[in-house]
Amino acid sequence: MTISAQRPLKSWCLMALYAFSLTGSTMARANDAEWINARAAFRAGDEAALSQAKVAMADSTLAVYADFWQLWRQAKDSDSAAIEAFIARDERDFLSEKLRGEWLRQLAKKGEWATFRQQFARLQDPSELELQCLYWQSVLANNERIPSPEAKALRSSLWLTSKDLPSACSPVQAALQAQGVITSEDVWLRLRLALEANAAGLARHLMQTLGGDLTADALKALQADPAAFIAKADVSDRAQRELVAYAYGRWARLDLAAASTQLTAQAEALAEQAPVAWRHVALAAARSFNANSETYFQRSEAAFWPDNHRENRLRLSVRFGGWTLYQTLYQALPAGLQDSRPWLYWQGVASNELGQKRAAHYIFLHLANEDDYYGLLAAERVGDTSHRAIAAGVMTAKADADRLAKSPGFQRAFALRALGQRWESVNEFNWAVKQADQSLVLAAAQAANDVGWYDRAIYAAEQVSGVEAVRLRYLMPYRELALTLSEERSLDSAWVYGLMRQESRFVPNASSVVGAGGLMQIMPTTAQWISNKLGVPYQAEAVNDPEHNIRMGTFYLSHVLEELGHPVLATAGYNAGPRRAREWQSDTPLEATRYIESIPFSETRDYAKKVMTNAVHYARALGQGETRLSARLGDIPPRPTTVIEGP
Repeated sequence: MTISAQRPLKSWCLMALYAFSLTGSTMARANDAEWINARAAFRAGDEAALSQAKVAMADSTLAVYADFWQLWRQAKDSDSAAIEAFIARDERDFLSEKLRGEWLRQLAKKGEWATFRQQFARLQDPSELELQCLYWQSVLANNERIPSPEAKALRSSLWLTSKDLPSACSPVQAALQAQGVITSEDVWLRLRLALEANAAGLARHLMQTLGGDLTADALKALQADPAAFIAKADVSDRAQRELVAYAYGRWARLDLAAASTQLTAQAEALAEQAPVAWRHVALAAARSFNANSETYFQRSEAAFWPDNHRENRLRLSVRFGGWTLYQTLYQALPAGLQDSRPWLYWQGVASNELGQKRAAHYIFLHLANEDDYYGLLAAERVGDTSHRAIAAGVMTAKADADRLAKSPGFQRAFALRALGQRWESVNEFNWAVKQADQSLVLAAAQAANDVGWYDRAIYAAEQVSGVEAVRLRYLMPYRELALTLSEERSLDSAWVYGLMRQESRFVPNASSVVGAGGLMQIMPTTAQWISNKLGVPYQAEAVNDPEHNIRMGTFYLSHVLEELGHPVLATAGYNAGPRRAREWQSDTPLEATRYIESIPFSETRDYAKKVMTNAVHYARALGQGETRLSARLGDIPPRPTTVIEGP
């Protein structure tokens, strides 16, 4: 029997060109489709065609885009009066912000810094890095120095990073160097970061800046055979010592015992680079949860501590239950990390384990105000088993529906989605959510849910509080499919929903950069394996069919659960592969919270937390299954020696 997914009442068949009800009072217009012609004319630089399309879409919800595109072209000519008139309609509007951003770039190119600074101050969101660097260029152009507090912050964001930065940031970096904020030693620090992140181009550039030589072939040879590189390196040269320190980390991943033994013998010759080498060895050891990791970290104390290195060290203390060490390391964290929910939670655990019950209780009470992973765990630790009820469907108030119908940003978002313009519609919707009050955001979330735009409904609901928001955060589309197919595989439906929500936010044709597709994000090779197991022909396009995708996803999840024997392991295995999930097990039983926190892949670590948290909320919504997160997590059994079947 074929199971049919429940479809929204408002059929998608009519949405491309014809009217559909957005909130019960607003209708999309057929001439919205002229937007596609107008965009094509804009991209082609065809002013005549753009003007023609502008006339054709005059009554469209999207008509303002034609003005926007025309003015985007005019920004190069600094037609300030027309641009300011457009922005003045609504300075908080998404298109106004976008146009101002382009105008700022053009003003910077022309060196019109006084106007630039006036307009930059009026940005609604000045966080874009390129515009921030242009702003600091405007400061420098006015013969001003970058003030000390800001300069120190810029050193971290613009220099102590391995990320590619906009070219606009180069003059700011140069100014920071001229002011002495970025020192010659900082160039070596950035080289280390680039090597660690495998940012080969940046590493070669920095090495050249430092007077050294690092070709692409030489770097590949070092990575392929780090022991050979170390053996022949001239450690009297600073550049060679830095590369040797990096090579020790590569070697330690292959043979930790040999690398640590050789480093012990060579440490004195490496001079100030010895702690750097020990840091690389410590990080490599931490990936495999080696018991000597902390010893290696201690030998690296003199080396620079990026935040991620501190956090890796903390994870090892959590993994091994070193609570006194944890508290010492926690106190050394920057304030921002001390206040972050993960490390604050584990500070509470450490305090509790060390008999500091009152301090632990206050920490857990503070965290329990939220219903995320750490909030649920903290609430259970203080005995709070109550939870926010999942409200039944509540009709949007007519006043809020009317406001939604008059909101240009939300109107354009829904109209663009009706035209199949995913990224443009998402950008409009997200910006409109940022500008709206809680009631309007909830109305938008409900409207998005009504037309099957589930990922935006969830996004909007996550920005506000209240029981109605909780209902919209944990939607259950494809309910008949999900419950039936979960039952067929004897899977917990709440867990399946929690995983599906995290994988795709219920976008049926969702795709990832690595090729996974559909509601449960099945990789092509995995889909082929599942098809063979199910005895059905493999069809790549079928991954976007909800029934086929959920059938494959529940089959594979059931298989991984059978292979690994624990829902947390299966969750991690679904994301990173079951073999990795098993590698991360201990030789002895381990609390699942400590297993999850010590997962070396940040994506999988975050994924496991969110899927298991989602499962709690779906269990509450379904009225079945375990609603205590700690009970769902339990303990991870010791690592077995059996061979895992399948991908």
